[in-house]
Amino acid sequence: MEWRPAVGSWFLRTESPISAWAVKRCTEFMLKVQAARRLALGPGDTRDDLDASVKALKEGRVEQWAAGPQMDGSGEIEVFRATQGTGKIISLGV
Repeated sequence: MEWRPAVGSWFLRTESPISAWAVKRCTEFMLKVQAARRLALGPGDTRDDLDASVKALKEGRVEQWAAGPQMDGSGEIEVFRATQGTGKIISLGV
């Protein structure tokens, strides 16, 4: 995750799109990281920026970017993946 102060939101780079639940877990983790970082900061612009980033996390301002396997936007991005089955038909849905 990367804080983008110019747009006021977080940037979550992933290999492929992730669920809302997974985004929430990443956000919870980053809140803990930011709380630890704040302990080392004195008053000033850096701490003010960190506080703005925490506010954005709490408000859910997190954007996903499916960046592919190289994490740079190149390569094939999988949105859905099938797992290999047994070859047996379990149900035809009728």
